[in-house]
Amino acid sequence: LQLLAYHVAVLRGTDVDQPRNLAKSVTVE
Repeated sequence: LQLLAYHVAVLRGTDVDQPRNLAKSVTVE
């Protein structure tokens, strides 16, 4: 649950800055 909340924060905050890094994190999970 914590990890999910973290990903949500990344989606809303880091998505614009590092979409590639975001995709990588989602893939790792």
